[in-house]
Amino acid sequence: MTLRLALLALTAAAPLGAQTLVVANMNDTTTQLIDVASGSVRATLPTTSVPHEVAVSPNGRWAVVTDYGAQQPGSTLTLVDVATGTIARTISVAPHLRPHGAVFLRDNRTVVVTAERDSVLLLVDVEAGRVTGTRSTGQRIGHMVALPRDQRSAFVANITAGTLSIVDLVGNTEPVVIAVGSQTEGIGVTHDGRQVWMGSNNTGKVFVVDVASRRVVDSIQTAGIPYRIAFTPSDSLVLITNPEQDEILLIDVATRAVRRKVALKVESETAMGPQGIVIAPDGGRAWITMGTGNMVTEFSLPGMGTLRSWFVAPGPDGIGLSAVVPQ
Repeated sequence: MTLRLALLALTAAAPLGAQTLVVANMNDTTTQLIDVASGSVRATLPTTSVPHEVAVSPNGRWAVVTDYGAQQPGSTLTLVDVATGTIARTISVAPHLRPHGAVFLRDNRTVVVTAERDSVLLLVDVEAGRVTGTRSTGQRIGHMVALPRDQRSAFVANITAGTLSIVDLVGNTEPVVIAVGSQTEGIGVTHDGRQVWMGSNNTGKVFVVDVASRRVVDSIQTAGIPYRIAFTPSDSLVLITNPEQDEILLIDVATRAVRRKVALKVESETAMGPQGIVIAPDGGRAWITMGTGNMVTEFSLPGMGTLRSWFVAPGPDGIGLSAVVPQ
């Protein structure tokens, strides 16, 4: 069996509770809702301005899709009501441009969003449909944002400067900026907030930043581009996607040793382009978008066995998980 056929095969798996995957499709300018239990697409919704990333509220009700734009910069967020499988509203963040990385706060209504053209984080109240505050990142092209469990600070990867910005979300102090590497885009923070891992687009290195000492303490050399970084709930393992090399790495956080490497392209097989990652709350599964393969693939953890795959609209990138299923 070729790898592509293997990716499409359905493998017996343990029953799942109510879960919906929210997938942003850049090339199709849509967002799709996939019922994880049945594997069916419950809704395909039009968005605006080339959607890139997805954030889901803790209660699963809302999903925010960032409308990044193409040559013309985007300035909107698309708010999806997951329960009804509909678009609740389009939220303007103008005059801010290029909204990209996004994470919800625990209040289930405030989403933290990078506006990379303006060197700020936006605080957006999705129920009111407006920007309620901003925080400076102190650097240009803050692309992705990650929050630890306590949500007191936001960690922003700045591509142009190759730096990490630590942004205070509780007060309004000036951001702390740490020199990391070059062209840092991918970012993940441990749930306990002690470590930030950042991927360098031009060197393939993944840098490990110790938050307490505010310095780089280690680096891991990978091939290609370490595009997205996500920690398991226990902070023991980290997943890294590499669309350029068509591989996924599972790394031990304590030893920084590669535990698994999943090669997705064999000989002349079509490229898959693994990109976005979301991990189940119990740490037992991960779902990864295949940007050039136009699929979402479900993997077991920690074994990284392929469980299922679903075809989606062209160019899937950002992905989120909700405990709500559209009715």
